[in-house]
Amino acid sequence: MILMIKRDVIKKVPRKPGVYIFKNSKGQPIYVGKAKNLKSRLSSYFNPSNQLKYEKVLSIIKNAEYLDYLLASSEDEAFILEANMIYTHKPKYNILLKDTRVYPYILITDEKYPTIKYVRTKKEAKGKYFGPYPNVRFVKDVIEVLQRVYKVRSCDRNMDKKSKPCFLYHLGMCYGPCYKDVDLKLYRDSVNEVLEFLNGRVEKVKSYLEKAMKEYSDILNFEKAAQMRDTHKKLDKLFVKLGVEFKTNRNIDVIMYEEPIFLLLKIRSGYMVSKLTFTLDSTLEEFLHQFYVVRKNEVPSNIYTMYDEEISPQIQSYLKKNGMKSMMKMSRNSTIFKFGFKNLDDEIKRYTDLGNTLKQAKDILNLKKVPKKIEGIDISHLQGLYTVASLVNFEDGKPNKEGYRRYRLDEFKEPNDFESIRTVVRRRYKKHDLPDLLFIDGGKGQVNSAVQALEELGYDLKDVDVVGIAKEDERVVFPGEMPDLHLNLDNPVLRLLIFVRDETHRFAIGFNRQLRSKRYEKTKLDEVPGIGPKRKKQLINEYGSLNNILKAPTEEIAKVINSEKVAKKIKQVLGEK
Repeated sequence: MILMIKRDVIKKVPRKPGVYIFKNSKGQPIYVGKAKNLKSRLSSYFNPSNQLKYEKVLSIIKNAEYLDYLLASSEDEAFILEANMIYTHKPKYNILLKDTRVYPYILITDEKYPTIKYVRTKKEAKGKYFGPYPNVRFVKDVIEVLQRVYKVRSCDRNMDKKSKPCFLYHLGMCYGPCYKDVDLKLYRDSVNEVLEFLNGRVEKVKSYLEKAMKEYSDILNFEKAAQMRDTHKKLDKLFVKLGVEFKTNRNIDVIMYEEPIFLLLKIRSGYMVSKLTFTLDSTLEEFLHQFYVVRKNEVPSNIYTMYDEEISPQIQSYLKKNGMKSMMKMSRNSTIFKFGFKNLDDEIKRYTDLGNTLKQAKDILNLKKVPKKIEGIDISHLQGLYTVASLVNFEDGKPNKEGYRRYRLDEFKEPNDFESIRTVVRRRYKKHDLPDLLFIDGGKGQVNSAVQALEELGYDLKDVDVVGIAKEDERVVFPGEMPDLHLNLDNPVLRLLIFVRDETHRFAIGFNRQLRSKRYEKTKLDEVPGIGPKRKKQLINEYGSLNNILKAPTEEIAKVINSEKVAKKIKQVLGEK
């Protein structure tokens, strides 16, 4: 056994509280830990008996090349510092809590005229995040309801520049601050109402809709009354009102668990707003640490658990400082326990029945074989500057991250999903074996493009099954003339496909973020006299791509960079004819 890092590294480590960081050969953290006594804790990693007993300890020591540490004034300070570092770096051996699917959030941006939007992480932009929520469809439906009632914008338009009104403005679902002057106080009041709703005030919106429905009906505006009625019905479906036990304004998280499944039910003002499932080979204490401390999720006023377990003073202190008033074990005869246990039992059956789900997929999707190996492809764009693709690999229904791949498609200067998919499929399967099932994130056109590329390589649909999901209604699509398939959102086969889709999208977005940091690399704009980093950034932010800059009128470009002379030079260099 060859160890990458030697015991000598801890000789000068003090016996004080702090955080220690094991790093790989590239200097990237692979594990972050805290200790009351750094030297004592680190010594345990080099104890042969611990290495034999704990596989994780041995893996860290074998894969670490550097050791670093930070001193803290107390154990409590080390606790927070550790959580912040895990949240920022996401070290390989700290990622214990795994989502069974990708959970989205709702973001209210921090702007003059805030935007409401759904996001997949809590690092998209400055603002207030709410969630996580069970799925993207739920979040989109919630946003639609809120826009119908409060007319808060959901676009990314530049508010400093007036433009044509969007479709939502014409539907009466947006005040249109990008189109006309909107009273700032009126808009901010609407945003505050949205914030109240997302904090659990569901009844207030219901009352508004009931009142509006009656008022429109009284003035014989039956079309508007019907809209209010339909919105009210949608709200009832989205937020389930629980029994008498939940008639309270408190925020409650119910945590049910049977290793490795942890189920969390978010109940706000008597309504269940989210059901989240995770896998974790550890204790309730570790779940609390990972979900609330490391991931920085909202701490409710009450946490209900299945069993009494000893929780460390640091975690209890953190939860109380962030709003928790009590943590209590539920009575097994209570409504809340029975409700939670029923949901936990359902999730355990789903988790342990992946093999059956794959067999169902073969029958329901009419596949040639049980899809033990699935590969998913997603195409993503970054404001027209880059086209990238992600490929994820699933083995026996579970992600195999060693098989994930990313592709830069620099040959595409403008978005072209169909040709991009053909390119990625050709590049991938010219050198690699086909999976049992190829999943394409997109509709009929995208799926057919993948099949065309496979045919160019000499394959046909006898060699591999190909399916996709149309985003607008989670409809399963097939190649050629095969009819689309609508499955219930709770169907395990559809949930598996959505999991693959969300993974491809998440992986592609991560790649885009890496490219975004390089988005101001050398382009033809650098050849223009008078264009420095500031003006280059202004142009890219305004137009998104060189092609859009070339199409823009010279006078408009001159206003953006405050120079008519340089604007003319830009047109010359970029190829104005």
